[in-house]
Amino acid sequence: MERYELIEHTADIIVKAYGRNLGKAFAIAAEAMFDIITDESPIERKQKVEIEADSIDIEGLLVSFLSKLIVLHEVDRLVLKDFVVVFIGDNALKATAWGEKFIEAKHGGGMHVKGVSYHMMEIVEGKGEKPGHVQVLFDV
Repeated sequence: MERYELIEHTADIIVKAYGRNLGKAFAIAAEAMFDIITDESPIERKQKVEIEADSIDIEGLLVSFLSKLIVLHEVDRLVLKDFVVVFIGDNALKATAWGEKFIEAKHGGGMHVKGVSYHMMEIVEGKGEKPGHVQVLFDV
């Protein structure tokens, strides 16, 4: 099964991330975002990071989660991978990820992700053997 696919869009990037459940799909969307930022350069597991997010609905939760990751990248200069996402009820999550400080020479070949949009968002929970997915548009 594909982990994620990039979908062409005029000035932005759309990611469709797949997972056996929504937690895994959220995690793959986060990894895809850092692949965009780093042009898929290797990220070492030097630092463990805990992330919490909440919102009034599942769409807002995806935007809140990914937006917090953008802030971690912009403010703390981190790049992350190996996400584990656990939902707390319907409208909150806790995530763990590992990564390292952004190093321009090592991670600087990608694109600057400025934000996450609700436009064209899809969230589909998996059923049985069929995986779920999330689709999200990144403003680059």
